[in-house]
Amino acid sequence: MRGVTLKALIFTLIFVLMGMADQAFAASPTDAVSATVDEVIRLLSDPALKAPAQKARRRQQIKQTVDRRFDYEEMAKRSLPNWNQLSAAQRREFVGLFAELLETSYADKLEKYSGEKVAYQGERVDGERAEVKTMLLRRNDRIPINYRLLNKSQWLVYDVVIEGVSLVNNYRSQFSRVISESSYQELVRRLRTKVDEQRRMGSR
Repeated sequence: MRGVTLKALIFTLIFVLMGMADQAFAASPTDAVSATVDEVIRLLSDPALKAPAQKARRRQQIKQTVDRRFDYEEMAKRSLPNWNQLSAAQRREFVGLFAELLETSYADKLEKYSGEKVAYQGERVDGERAEVKTMLLRRNDRIPINYRLLNKSQWLVYDVVIEGVSLVNNYRSQFSRVISESSYQELVRRLRTKVDEQRRMGSR
């Protein structure tokens, strides 16, 4: 019995040490953001993807990179004032529309990329939450962009603050106004229309 107990203790100690090692080498919030940002910049700078014929392929690869880091469900939930009143099916529909709205929006802006750099200016971690401060460096301009993240077995972005303006809060304000003046159904209709418009513009 003593031998079995000792063996169990040894295995327990090994697993504890392995867990501590995993935490020690886990990506920090800044590492998580920089890995995504650096990969997007690499794709935008890749000569093989710059030709007009490669536009759809480049966008798809950027989308896959961003999707791995952005928690669209969390962003949608925080952006919608009546989230708790929706059914599971309505939530899935809204998250899909919200994700497409963000994807088409940032895709258009990224098409204008012209060699800008990103400087990382520190992070603040509070338990399972973190904020990574960055600065977009343009030739004659500096734009502060902060990423807010939640730790869900990995650090995922749930909000982006550009020049002091929260993306989630901005959308929440817009969505609240539409719902109060009309209805949730009208909000969904407008989102579908906006996404369709951005898709058509992006395919040109």
